[in-house]
Amino acid sequence: MNASASLRASFYGADGPLGLPPQPKRHTMAGDIEALRWRKTLVPVNYADYSSFCRRMKEETNEESITEVEQTPEPPAIRNQIGRMFTIWPYRDANWVIAMLFVVGSVSFGLNSLLGLLSVFAPSTIFPGQVELALPITTLFGALFFLSGGTLTLIAGWNADKGTLEPVEYKTGDGNTKTYKPALLGSSAWSWVPTITDLKSALRTVPFQSSLVQFFGGLILSVTIVGGWPGVISPDDPMGLQLFLFTPLAVGGTMFFFANMSLLIWLQDRWYKPKPSSASWQAAFWSSVGSFDFALTGFASFMGDMSTATIATFIGAWTFLIGSIFQWYDLMAFHPDGWAT
Repeated sequence: MNASASLRASFYGADGPLGLPPQPKRHTMAGDIEALRWRKTLVPVNYADYSSFCRRMKEETNEESITEVEQTPEPPAIRNQIGRMFTIWPYRDANWVIAMLFVVGSVSFGLNSLLGLLSVFAPSTIFPGQVELALPITTLFGALFFLSGGTLTLIAGWNADKGTLEPVEYKTGDGNTKTYKPALLGSSAWSWVPTITDLKSALRTVPFQSSLVQFFGGLILSVTIVGGWPGVISPDDPMGLQLFLFTPLAVGGTMFFFANMSLLIWLQDRWYKPKPSSASWQAAFWSSVGSFDFALTGFASFMGDMSTATIATFIGAWTFLIGSIFQWYDLMAFHPDGWAT
């Protein structure tokens, strides 16, 4: 329970709230009874006796008799949360770093897909060095950022609840309460290598299982960095293209798709009931769409349909960017004042 968001209520005893010490009785004339019903009576209190009584009550009262009133923060306004995205930079929060890696990686893939789309459907826009330099470099950076983000996601999995600061809580729009208490990068609580207990505990969670599948999918997709570099594989070598380009795209994209779909279903209250009002659900949904399109790119390439493959790559890259932005937005609900900086 978040101690900083709780208010200690009064002590309750036999004499009522705060158990006022016994006061001297006042003799009231019979004629005053009716008047007392219509007006408040000011009872003088001996402050010294009252203060002594309160101290005694506090010493004698145990923790079980203390009432805590939980104050759960309301979800921040959308405009406020968007503002945090550009004004708060919690670089010690691994999840924020992960979100940034996927955002930058998606932008790199988006530029790559745009150049590829223009080269297929608008050949007149091709500029010198586009095929030999721009396309492979944007692919390289996109894959490296995705692989780095996937690796850090795994590590953040066993550091999720090991933070030493007060947990941050807020109430979501659907009435649920989210709690956030990760270990910070560089802190004594952060661990790059998990203990057996931490690993077993993380493996029982769906988000960690999803990140594990996505990590291996990213490793497979990274094969395309080597295969797609100019001069490594000849365009006239169909076996090399299938082995080092089309197959990694199909297999890696499929693994990404199943990883994000499992996370999407886990985020729903019912497996068949979408939850579009949740930003984390939106992040998983758009990432699932992007993953599907990456897989479709590989399968379309196998069939020689390069137009479909190019369009699928374009849609997949930009929908992945949408998912990454939702992930970034959702995370900022836990950073009202940049405590992780």
